[in-house]
Amino acid sequence: MTREPAPGCEDYLTLTLQGHMDMVCEKEKDSPHNFETDPIPAKVEGDVVKADGTSLGADNGIGMALAMALLSDPDLKRHGRIEAILTVDEETGLTGARMMKPGFFKGKRMINLDSEELGFIIIGSAGGGGTQYTVSSTLKEAPGWEGVKLGIDGLMGGHSGVDIHLPRINANKLVCEGLKAVSDQMPLRIARIEGGSRGNAISRSAFCEFQVPAGGAEKAIEALRKWDKKIDRAVEKDLKVSASRASIRKSLSEEASASIIGIISEAHQGPVSWSKEIEGLVQTSNNIGTVRTEQDKVVISISSRTSDAEDLKENQETLKGVGEKYGAEVSQRDGGSGWKPDPSSPFLALVKRNYEKVYKKDVKVTAIHAGLECGVLTGRDPELKAVSIGPDIKYPHSPGEHVYIKSIGVLWEVLKVVAQEMGSKSAS
Repeated sequence: MTREPAPGCEDYLTLTLQGHMDMVCEKEKDSPHNFETDPIPAKVEGDVVKADGTSLGADNGIGMALAMALLSDPDLKRHGRIEAILTVDEETGLTGARMMKPGFFKGKRMINLDSEELGFIIIGSAGGGGTQYTVSSTLKEAPGWEGVKLGIDGLMGGHSGVDIHLPRINANKLVCEGLKAVSDQMPLRIARIEGGSRGNAISRSAFCEFQVPAGGAEKAIEALRKWDKKIDRAVEKDLKVSASRASIRKSLSEEASASIIGIISEAHQGPVSWSKEIEGLVQTSNNIGTVRTEQDKVVISISSRTSDAEDLKENQETLKGVGEKYGAEVSQRDGGSGWKPDPSSPFLALVKRNYEKVYKKDVKVTAIHAGLECGVLTGRDPELKAVSIGPDIKYPHSPGEHVYIKSIGVLWEVLKVVAQEMGSKSAS
């Protein structure tokens, strides 16, 4: 989508606005919402827009709205050519940006609208990769064994880039801690294990149905109750652990079950290393995103992020070694390079100067551990200069997601001022 230059502004540099159309669809366990058919149940409470029991989609619906508003604003009288690039499948691997053909857009100055904190300009982000473990074993009947179900629910979850450094518990990790508490006392055979919703969300819930030798179910449940009492709930105050008997006919072998527990237990969750250039910025991290039981196999998927290619290579080798140790089939993918910061960019200086003029406060320039499409687009076009800005969005990728209305207004004013400054020498 484009807006042609205003009369007399044909020599202005093109301003490209960029965002994505997809959202992370998360909801509370008891929510009846159907993301395929139902509109987002958005509601306004004071200065906040939130949804009722689901993620909101402010990531990146607000970015799209700002871009389309600038394209159509009748009061914007002085501006050069404006482009809006709205991609698909950003949340599942930056697919839209990756599939974009060179030359699809003309601009060399881009504002990505996918950031989530007012008063910040992002000039760098993470790339990454993925690791998938497959543990195969035939489900067989186990005469003389009885069933137990362990459930984990109520965790905070969050974005695997934005929130990975926070003291959040991953449900996939926690369910395996519970299984270890049982397997330390008796043999165990997993029948079904499920956890997490997607690779880029910290798992909020998980469960496992498993079998123990006859007469051991109550002992296993008691072991889980004792383990539950030791879990630190200082941050995860809404965590719920349930343990009960279950009717189970078939289960995996003890060896396969031990491999599943071992892989999830030993694979690192959270920050692996920290940036030496920017204090407090995670350099490389892992998120054990999903665990799925399919026919005669369990698939464990880990999403890794990094801003350092060598660090990612070392991390991938470590994760591969964990899978090989437990006899799993291991496959890995390269998620692409990160977005290298350019703090000396004149375009950054222009955006920062005008942002501070509107905001009437200092604006911080930094980088993030989350992945932004800027990494793909600037990697493809070395002449493209980019920054990323956004409103105050809290708890993205979770049912607690909400956005502050006044912060959107600030961003709107910033975009209008920058659009009018694209004819200045400082934009070059």
